[in-house]
Amino acid sequence: MNKPFAPADASAALLHRLQNLMSTSPVPSISTELLITADGELNRELYHFLVDPPSDPNLLKGKRIAIGCTNGVEEVEILGAQRWLTEHGATVHIVSPRIGEFHPTLGLRFPAQTKTHVLAIRLMENAGWLKIDRYMDEAKVEDYDAVILPGGAWNPDALRMDKHAQDFTREMHAAGKPTCAICHGQWVMVSAKMLKGKKATAVWNIQIDLENAGATVLDEPCVVDGNLITARFPYDLPRMVDALVKQLVAVA
Repeated sequence: MNKPFAPADASAALLHRLQNLMSTSPVPSISTELLITADGELNRELYHFLVDPPSDPNLLKGKRIAIGCTNGVEEVEILGAQRWLTEHGATVHIVSPRIGEFHPTLGLRFPAQTKTHVLAIRLMENAGWLKIDRYMDEAKVEDYDAVILPGGAWNPDALRMDKHAQDFTREMHAAGKPTCAICHGQWVMVSAKMLKGKKATAVWNIQIDLENAGATVLDEPCVVDGNLITARFPYDLPRMVDALVKQLVAVA
């Protein structure tokens, strides 16, 4: 049986940092605290990824990275990536489709805040609102050095229907720029029809979708096929970001 991982160097500052990533939940959720304190190799990697101070604050200076998402994005995946990349010098933009208008027969209702923010989730629990930096129809490939598509089942299931999101993802990949997806984020790649003949991975329950899209699916924490970088689960985030950074630094 796995025992909780209790780092000997834990301090009040570190605990406060963790608390900012997680609050109590009355519904099924992914607990960032439990995720990073479980006694597993990937859990320990995520702990250090989220908690350790930046090794080089200028590592990614001058690099611009888009995180493509919409409402329902998995909190630990987007905040973890955003924080690490920003602390290492990158400019990170949350790029999202405009909420738009829906035909009244659909019965959809969105609060006004969705015009300027996306709602993060922790599995099935609503989390915080994240400000949109740029709308997807404004995003240009030449403005970014890499793109990340985080998961959360609701987020990519909506994002995959946005033509601008499909085009941006496909064009970033065609331009040879690191094009990354984690968890359910690969659904956008499936809808963009860009996985045929590629090696890739995803969260276990949608690996069949990648296979049906023509990908060779590998059940590994992170799979790199050229500039296509994919990962499975929140605790694989450090390996996905490491693969992205290696390509950005190699290009520098």
